[in-house]
Amino acid sequence: MLNLLSKLVEAPSISGSEQSVREVIQKELKPYVDEIRVDKIGNLIARKGKGSPKILLAAHMDQLGLMVKYIDKQGFIFFETIGGWDERVLPGIKVHVQGSKGAIVGVIGTKPVHLQDKDEQKVSYKLKELFIDIGANGREEVEKAGVSIGDFITRSGEVSKMIGSKATGAGFDNRVGCAVLIETVKRLKGFKGTVYAAGTVQEELGLIGVRGTIFGLEPDIVIALDTNIAGDTPEVKPQESALQLGKGVTVDLKDAISITNQKAKKWVIETSKQSKIKVQFNVMSGGATDASIAPMIREGIPSVCLAVPVRYVHTPVEVVDMNDMESTVKFAVECVKSAGKYF
Repeated sequence: MLNLLSKLVEAPSISGSEQSVREVIQKELKPYVDEIRVDKIGNLIARKGKGSPKILLAAHMDQLGLMVKYIDKQGFIFFETIGGWDERVLPGIKVHVQGSKGAIVGVIGTKPVHLQDKDEQKVSYKLKELFIDIGANGREEVEKAGVSIGDFITRSGEVSKMIGSKATGAGFDNRVGCAVLIETVKRLKGFKGTVYAAGTVQEELGLIGVRGTIFGLEPDIVIALDTNIAGDTPEVKPQESALQLGKGVTVDLKDAISITNQKAKKWVIETSKQSKIKVQFNVMSGGATDASIAPMIREGIPSVCLAVPVRYVHTPVEVVDMNDMESTVKFAVECVKSAGKYF
């Protein structure tokens, strides 16, 4: 699955510009589904099978990014964030400005530490103080390169294998979920109901894309495939997040805007016991997924989020355990198979 994850990461698609990763998912899914289409807002929707129950597997295709806001006379680019960035990780990273003439490499520059006084060294940069340097000598050169206001800016990164089964890269939220979606559909055989596999847009901006998909399909159950916050690092207390890499799939019983439906909760707990697949259950105070909005669509659709634990979420150096991805695929398949007993 590492090769698939790498392929997805190499197709950066930030909120509002998801087409490149959508093309990868579409190509991977097409041989395994009965129908595949793209809706008006850009969601990818594939169907496999026909009958009841109707299950929607949803993985958001977008990732965090930036957008060109202003170009000064010297040719430096100022920007706005897209999605929930921790602005402290922005200084010093490499980016790609997606101009009309192709992607241009840039860096988010900062004042060298040698020139900072002690007070400056203690304070994090504010967004309005950050800028991108693409090597241009003035605004005209930037514009000639095809860069203009409103252009998207993506992070530069690739998947790198670490010790054991771990890997690091940018955009794992939610390239990891997209890989799990693809592998789950590939392994589903003999299911009597209907499985819809959706790659959704603009989740990072407020769970936008999945809303219309759920409304239009009106499934019996929604399974979001996403990432979760691993807490097995020195700066995170167990009571903040007890999730660990290498311990398998995670299930949120509560997040910032929803509580898992009791029938759905029973379903995943009993499926875990019967399949003997270990599940890490989690209660979150912040954050939300495509599953979170399902109870608010039509008369309310039961939902659950199956997620892969990831360290350093929303940074350019996210870390995942490939074994957890495999565990999540296996559990997603078992959940689909057992859904008819509950919905």
